[in-house]
Amino acid sequence: MQHSHVPLFDRLRRLLPGRTPSPPFVCGTQALAQWRLDVAEAAFDDALSQTPDPSEIARIRNKLAIVALRRDGVAAAVDQLILALEANPRSPEAITTVGNLLLEDGALDDAIAHYECALRIDDAYAPAYHNLGVALRTCGRRGEAVRMLRKATRLEARITRG
Repeated sequence: MQHSHVPLFDRLRRLLPGRTPSPPFVCGTQALAQWRLDVAEAAFDDALSQTPDPSEIARIRNKLAIVALRRDGVAAAVDQLILALEANPRSPEAITTVGNLLLEDGALDDAIAHYECALRIDDAYAPAYHNLGVALRTCGRRGEAVRMLRKATRLEARITRG
């Protein structure tokens, strides 16, 4: 492992309460960030084969949805998100990703509802705050948007600092 990636891995470890992400999950996340989709998909498939935990399955399926979205489009991503939510209907990651797809499709109210749902499940999930802020800004609700974006920034800073 290169030294420059250590902070990324530390952040990943903190995102999964009580457990260190599996090496295949870490590898897949790194490959996804670099748009190496084949490597990411193989690593996530490997991670999926190593866990019976529904929450972990949902996290991995959510990442596979992002791979599918980048490679094959929305329909393929939705298929993975369905599998994620079947594994864990309370997955803030998958619910937030569904919100992202709705936001991109212009369904602002539905996107906001998904982000708020994710935050009711995990009120420390920074991506949901960030995306909620973006959606609120798009609706013209600037004051609320700024509050959500600031909350996301504070949470991200806390994760980065440890």
